[in-house]
Amino acid sequence: MLKCKEFGVKHVIFEIDLMYYKVDYEKFNMTEVCKMMGNRIKWMRENVAKDSKIFLNLRDFGDTMTHQPDRIWKMTNYLSSLPVEERITGIAFEDVGKFHKDLLGGWTKAVRKEMKRCGWRDGELIFHQHEQWGTMIGDVLEVLAMGATGIWAGLCAEGAAMGHADSCTTILNLIRLGNKKVQTKFNCKHLRDAAINVTKIVTGLPPAPRQPIYGERAIDMVFGFVFSGIADDVKIYTEGFDLAEFLGIEKTMRISNMANPEMILEKLKVTFGDDPQFTMEIAKEMKSQILVNTRDGRKEEYNSHAGLAMLFDQADGKLTPTMAKIVIEATNNTQHIDELIKEIKVDWEDWDVKDGADDDQITFNNFYKGFMAPYFGCYRCEDSQIALRCLDMDSDGQIDWFEFKHSWSGWQGVS
Repeated sequence: MLKCKEFGVKHVIFEIDLMYYKVDYEKFNMTEVCKMMGNRIKWMRENVAKDSKIFLNLRDFGDTMTHQPDRIWKMTNYLSSLPVEERITGIAFEDVGKFHKDLLGGWTKAVRKEMKRCGWRDGELIFHQHEQWGTMIGDVLEVLAMGATGIWAGLCAEGAAMGHADSCTTILNLIRLGNKKVQTKFNCKHLRDAAINVTKIVTGLPPAPRQPIYGERAIDMVFGFVFSGIADDVKIYTEGFDLAEFLGIEKTMRISNMANPEMILEKLKVTFGDDPQFTMEIAKEMKSQILVNTRDGRKEEYNSHAGLAMLFDQADGKLTPTMAKIVIEATNNTQHIDELIKEIKVDWEDWDVKDGADDDQITFNNFYKGFMAPYFGCYRCEDSQIALRCLDMDSDGQIDWFEFKHSWSGWQGVS
């Protein structure tokens, strides 16, 4: 308090424990505790600022409510019963992630009811929730629904221990649930960027990719649809809240074995532009190829430009010039690897014509003889057949030069 006076800090949060083990509450009872708080409030207004905005934070709120709820009631009753001109701004309380939201909600309702009963209807009741079990945002929303007027929190989740329920995530959840007031009070479209920037300042790193709302993957379009909501008549399913649309940013479509053909088709067009080959039929083939790769234990990625182009090739699509260029650039071959590839190409051409066609394709049997025999025991062995199928990305029973060069030779050279 003396520091507040010295540096002109007129708005404060007093913190108090009502179950501190070093305090004998039979001697220093709640009457004395309330008297102490009254003296400190008075001192701030007499020595720092008459218009000082003051909160009292009940730091051990949950434990006290569990074991000594009368102490919470007495403090709430005391603050709520002060003359209007002497009242503080409000009560703050917090939880370390220990108590279930049903308890927190019920306790909030009880405190708010006492404040109103005493005539303190404009008093603030703000909540702070630490992370513990992954329920913090749900806990905050429950407390707000049961009478809390706000939260006290940082813009991002970084904080003591495992972090806390941040204002960015909370406010955007309120918007998702239909709250219009926060949209007029805050510049909500910039909250996500602000939370990202604050995280970088505090930690030196961007938010965790899967951090809800402001993580890199928070706006991924994973399944090809926005989760639906139910309209008022409970019969019509409507499109739900779209975070990317609200924030005015582009969705990141992430292709995996959960993506549907419609999403794959859109990803093709967004990535490579329109092309007559980009049809629902090829998208379905690409979806089927993803499932085949998964079944065969092939860990492919399809979200980079090169990865999507190679999936297109595996599904019997003919690579466009743009696709081919991207795949070539993705291999990032060094000069040394380029020389190795030239040498390999000479051997490739010798084997290419052995089937009677100079078509940049080699049969499994010839490829094995020309390139695999020194390293694999026999052509019919399981390992050899698996390796050949891995190289045959379009599953046509032959290995073409493009597949061999850009999917394997360059990468093997740099590994």
